Amino acid sequence: MPAAGQDFYGKTAGEMITDAWAGEDGTVTGTFHYVTGYTGFNETEPAEQEGYYFPFVLTKSGATMTFKKNGDISKDSIPWEADNVFRVTQGDTFEVLVDGNHVVTFNFTEAVFEPKAAKTASKQRAKSRAAS
Repeated sequence: MPAAGQDFYGKTAGEMITDAWAGEDGTVTGTFHYVTGYTGFNETEPAEQEGYYFPFVLTKSGATMTFKKNGDISKDSIPWEADNVFRVTQGDTFEVLVDGNHVVTFNFTEAVFEPKAAKTASKQRAKSRAAS
């Protein structure tokens, strides 16, 4: 698993998940934090700029990667790179293939997903005063 301070397109691994571990069977444990404002994940789609994200470093190298989310191809034969991030929910599985060969299927059933933080009344008041 990546170091907590490692940058993944503008957010650190520690901002996304703490105490992360992935078993040989692909089971991911740790605590996912709800992330907002993650424009480095997808600059053009605001709906994909918040949620839970799984950063990982792909050690199996090759020319291309294919990702399958819940059995369906989500990215097909894209150029290989070591640092990757998936936007996940607890029920998702993500299979990673390098040059068409299975590497791992991640699942998140054993991980903890922190709830999205609600805005506090004091933050809302401060925001209201700043806008005045």
